[in-house]
This record gives sequence, C-alpha cells and structure tokens, in this order.
Amino acid sequence: MPVPEDLEPLDLPDTNAWVSIGVVCGPEIHAGHQSRILHAEVRGEHCVVKLTDGRLVDGSFHRRIEVVASLAETNASVVGPVPIGSHIATALGQWLVVAYPAVVGRVPDLALASDVEQMASALASLHASMAHVGSVELPPVATLRDGRASAGPDGFGQPQLLHGDFSDANTLFAGDRVWVFDFDDCGYGPVEFEVANTLYMVLFDSWMSDDTARYERFRRWFVDGYRSASGRDVPDATLDAGIKLRVDALGRWIDHPERAPIGIRTATSAWRESLRAFVEWSSTR
Repeated sequence: MPVPEDLEPLDLPDTNAWVSIGVVCGPEIHAGHQSRILHAEVRGEHCVVKLTDGRLVDGSFHRRIEVVASLAETNASVVGPVPIGSHIATALGQWLVVAYPAVVGRVPDLALASDVEQMASALASLHASMAHVGSVELPPVATLRDGRASAGPDGFGQPQLLHGDFSDANTLFAGDRVWVFDFDDCGYGPVEFEVANTLYMVLFDSWMSDDTARYERFRRWFVDGYRSASGRDVPDATLDAGIKLRVDALGRWIDHPERAPIGIRTATSAWRESLRAFVEWSSTR
C-alpha cells in the first residue's frame, strides 16, 4: 500500500507498554522500512518480536500470520508465531506486535552444493505444505499482481500459496534441520515462479559482486535439488521466463516507484540507478 510522504516514523513502545502485554523487551536487532525487530522474553521463552507499523498494513497482514501459524503445525521447518496472551498479533499503540521463537542456526553457504540442495529440499517441502493450506484471501505475490504468470503460458502451473521471498536470508541451518521464516510477502503464484525468484536474487547478488559463475553453480545445484525433492519437472525455459518476469517488474517499479514495494519506494536515487543497471544488464543476457 502507498506510504504517505509526510508519515512520521513511530517511536518504540516504552517499558510500561511492553509490561502491559506481558513482554520483557530486550535490545533491537534490526530496523526496516516499516518494521522493527527486537529480542524479548514472552512467558519466559526467548523470542524475537516484530513490530509492524499498523498504519501501513491491511487485512492481509493478519491472514498471513494465521497462515504461518497453521503451517508451523504441519511443517517443522516453519518458524511460527508465539501467542502473546490470547493473540498472535497484538496491538501496542499504532504498532502490531508478533512474537516468534528465537531459533539458532547458521546461514546457508551458497558455495556449498550440500547447503544449496538442502535449501531446495526445504522449499519443495514448504510448497507441499502450502498446497494443503486451502483457500486464503491473499493477493498474488508482488511481481504477479498485474496478472502475469497465469497457468499455461511459459509452462507455469496452477497458482498456490508461496513464501514470496525464499532465499538464504530467510533460512537458517541447525544440523539436519532448516528453519524458514519471514513470510511477510506470502501470496499466490505458481511454484515455478518462486524457484525462479530465488534464482533471481542470487543472480542479482552475483552481478553485484561481478561473479556470475557463482550464479551458474547455485542454479544447477538448487534446481536439481528442487526437482529431486519435489518430483516436479520445472523446465529451464519456465525458470528463465520467471526470472524475466521478476526483472521486468523491477524495471516497472523503478520507472513508477509509487506502485512499487516499500523497499523500492524508499530507496536512494543511487541505489535505484544500480537496480536500473542490473535491469539493463539482464536484458542482454
């Protein structure tokens, strides 16, 4: 949803506010465009709490939290919300507060075939779980909200619920277990697009570091791992079409930031120029 230019950022709740909902708040971990993440204790359990600016959300926010809570009951990899009192999303002033267990693990190493294949297997398992959630009133993932990637053209399958932002940034490894978190972009789309979107993010990072061979290795390991774990064909041509959709969407968002996700709307002009250079480079591949 649009972010008004004159919208003043919210102050963090004070100690008394946290006490009122039974949370012992600790230091801040991360501050984003519309959210803050802090260490906390909820009923004696070490958690992280995510505060989202309630002025910038709609009904989809609560439905996504409910989806994640449901998924966590059936898929052990999903980091689901911890209720605060009787609610999984609690209003604290103009903030909406959701607590999650503080999981511990290491970030996947994208230079290791075993780590990439384990990521791919986790995504295949997640897709299988999300296919059984049932109908949820959520929009398509951001790139597909103009109707692109419908079933049929370019080999895309029927839409289902997707994570929306699956990458090494939203996974942690703990032994043989993979934790998956941050479902803020959860929505509908074909699974082939989500695989392509994960490839797109590594392609962008590889371009930034001038190491496209890194992308080629990741793609081979990740796609083979997903095919093996899911039993899906996932043609290379379909993945290329999905990457193109993602790049084309980025180009449209740069040209019309008022229609873009918040990260693009609030980006510096220098960063937008870097993104534009990536779009132009991608069009010549």
